[in-house]
Amino acid sequence: MAKERVEEKPLNGMVIDTEVHDVKKEIPKRVKQEKPEEHPISRSSSFDSSEPVNCLKNEKVIVRFIPRPSMMVQNPKHVLYGGMAENAIRAFVVPRYSSTGSFVNVLTNNEKAFLEKAMGLEYNALSVYRKKDNFWDDSNPMGIGRVILHKQDNYLDLSIPEDYIKYKILLANKDYIASSLQELEDRPKATYQFVIINENAEAHQNLNRMDTIKRCYMEYGKIENDFETLRVVVELISGRPISSKVKLDYLQGKVNEYIQSDPRRFLATVKDELLPAKVLIKKCVEAGLIGMKNDAYYLREDNSPLCEINENSTLNNAAKYISSVKRQELKYSLEAKLKND
Repeated sequence: MAKERVEEKPLNGMVIDTEVHDVKKEIPKRVKQEKPEEHPISRSSSFDSSEPVNCLKNEKVIVRFIPRPSMMVQNPKHVLYGGMAENAIRAFVVPRYSSTGSFVNVLTNNEKAFLEKAMGLEYNALSVYRKKDNFWDDSNPMGIGRVILHKQDNYLDLSIPEDYIKYKILLANKDYIASSLQELEDRPKATYQFVIINENAEAHQNLNRMDTIKRCYMEYGKIENDFETLRVVVELISGRPISSKVKLDYLQGKVNEYIQSDPRRFLATVKDELLPAKVLIKKCVEAGLIGMKNDAYYLREDNSPLCEINENSTLNNAAKYISSVKRQELKYSLEAKLKND
């Protein structure tokens, strides 16, 4: 009977913060390692006799701390702003698989073969299966088992083998390290602590950001004095309800903050074709025409949910529901009732 394949998931690769004042060299100079022990991968399957392709890159990257203001510290000038002291460090190790405890392969077979030659190491010195003097074990002073990061910008030169390996270790810590600015913006995980930035890409990203911000202000100009729309936009971005008693200038100030801090998200929110329907639903909730229970919207007139069959009546689904062609009569009816109130 064929064995069932169980997918292994890597364990947490991060080491807890340590605050230091004089950071010593993290990795001593390496020497050639002893002949490795046998491991499950055969030479024929893991080694190509042809010359390995150079995996190093003629580029530099910045590993930048992502500050997150807390309830206790919100002043950007405070030494503890962002959740990390000025002299603190964070260490990231090679993740391990939860089922076997073995190291995750952060390098491809070609990368291993090339780097072994480039670094003057013997064959299979970079194997994750070595039982003795494993290069990836953070307790081995002759290997690279951990990467130390500071609150200030950290620089890696990907044309240098040691820096390239550190870069690959950081990429393997997917829950804590965003691989690019694009990933950070498109999929902003709450667990991200650092982001890897290509020096050239950063300049390009800044140009793109300026263009996005320009588009944001063009869209903002269309709704600048529309209290209800601004209120819904702020609610959608902040995830918190906004009182109908707030002042217009408060909403305008919040929108300006969002444009500067997260222009892509603001632009996606105001360009959403369902935004007018969402504004209508919110107004109907306050007028008592639409009810809301556990984030589900329903018509108070007959308690019917504002969604299609087999859907949940979330705000997005409710907006699609009343915006559909066959629900135009319902939409016009709600608008008319609002005018008569």
